[in-house]
Amino acid sequence: MTTLTYRGGGKPFTSGASRFDLVNYAHRLVLAWTRWRTAREIEAMPFDIRKDIGWPSTDDSKHRTM
Repeated sequence: MTTLTYRGGGKPFTSGASRFDLVNYAHRLVLAWTRWRTAREIEAMPFDIRKDIGWPSTDDSKHRTM
């Protein structure tokens, strides 16, 4: 078993349940990055294409009728 400490302080990192937490965090980070990148790619598309695929525009509040 390997034990690592960060700069000699804090709790030691041991392989086990803590590793699962780290993998889960990394997975959530990758998903957030993918969502951010996809949103940027869609926002870079022309307005007409975004409208055709149903992407909400930033100025929807101007066009709503009540």
